[in-house]
Amino acid sequence: MLNYRLNILLSIVLAGFILPALRSYGQISHPLPPQHPNPVVPAASNKPYSSPLGGTANNVFQQNQNAANKRMGYEPPVIPPSNPVLTHQFILQQAQKTSREQQQLPEVQKLLKKDIPVYPVDAERLNTTRNYHQVYQALVDMQNGIQPFSLKQAVFLIENAWHDNSLNYEEYITSIEQKTAALTALMKTEGIEPSNQLGKNYLIQKLLTERVTEYRNNTVYRIHQPFVYDFDDYMGEKDWSKMFVTKLLKTGKGQCHSLPLLYLILAEETETQAWLSLAPEHSFIMFSDQQNRSFYNYETTSGQIVSENWLMESGYINTTAIQNRIYLDTLSRKDLMATLLADLIMGYTNKFSYDNFVISMVENLLALSPNSLQGQMFKAEILAIKTKMSLQKAGNPPVEQLSNYPEAQASYTALLRHYDYIDQMGYVEMPKEIYEQWLASLETEIRKREQQSLKNQLIKDAKTLR
Repeated sequence: MLNYRLNILLSIVLAGFILPALRSYGQISHPLPPQHPNPVVPAASNKPYSSPLGGTANNVFQQNQNAANKRMGYEPPVIPPSNPVLTHQFILQQAQKTSREQQQLPEVQKLLKKDIPVYPVDAERLNTTRNYHQVYQALVDMQNGIQPFSLKQAVFLIENAWHDNSLNYEEYITSIEQKTAALTALMKTEGIEPSNQLGKNYLIQKLLTERVTEYRNNTVYRIHQPFVYDFDDYMGEKDWSKMFVTKLLKTGKGQCHSLPLLYLILAEETETQAWLSLAPEHSFIMFSDQQNRSFYNYETTSGQIVSENWLMESGYINTTAIQNRIYLDTLSRKDLMATLLADLIMGYTNKFSYDNFVISMVENLLALSPNSLQGQMFKAEILAIKTKMSLQKAGNPPVEQLSNYPEAQASYTALLRHYDYIDQMGYVEMPKEIYEQWLASLETEIRKREQQSLKNQLIKDAKTLR
């Protein structure tokens, strides 16, 4: 989904409004010195004048100058260590840094040539986006413990904001309650105790992937059809609501965003232990055995338990990403909340583009989960906007002449550094064609599963008729 974030933002035509706070973000404020009626002249002394904070006047001047330079994006050249071994390591690190920057430059240049609309937050816009502000506050209250955390409620609030408060909460709750009741019935019929975490995960998987018949008084009460993968607009490029759990419950079709969220909602309702986990452009479920000694990866899109090796076969998950816990790891409550904030931001920018409210949400997201790749991508987009504005203000000078425009150079340098930081996290961009190849193989596996499920159901029905 991350590639889509860049693609959709870069395809929008720039509006003529400029956000004042973004424009001034990279500017350096030079406060005027305090004005005195009469100049204060220190008494003559053989010692250098010392400030009340310690240090000479030259020291204080140099510190202020260094601080101003740092704000402008200037960094003094790094001096290599004298130790020969450390010097060799230093040379290799600088070479790797230069290589990364050279690889990033074409991508950064391409990004800066695109137009990303930014809007001022005025009274009219505040009124238009009021739903999102209210939902954001509700999520912050959950985050801070003011309100109890509820994934079921959080998901609905996020999706309802995008739909301008037009969704029916009662219908949504009823759908969840029906699925929860079916799981409770399955626990009884299959003899699975409430303390059996492994068994309850199995039942959620069964409900999502198989045709489940619910009986009341030995008669058919309700039939739950399996959920299937929606191959149409699977990234929500044409219709963002394609990513929603509410859409999944209504149509029975979803993808790697909505299916894992529904799984976790049902786990929350049945007090089943399960976690969300991420892979490039993808999310899935992790659950464990009773003693948390063995962990399993459940692929909601195909309805299968898969190995870590299978998840890594794409070649876009490296050891650095795993060590930094951005992929193939169980998300904590804070990290899960960060993904919900990311969903809120994605819906907001999909409808309203960028403004100061987005900046506030992204800052909160990264404070909550610094290693959130989604959050770091949002920050890169914000830095790109600021850089573009600084370049426009300077008359769009060539990169080679940026040293003559300190503000533009500072923004441009910050953008490059952030791309470098994302790369060092272990992120490797997955080309869309690779994802589509995986999707094609997934479709084949799903068709096989559907055929086997249909065959099993026919056998079951035939035995019932006898």
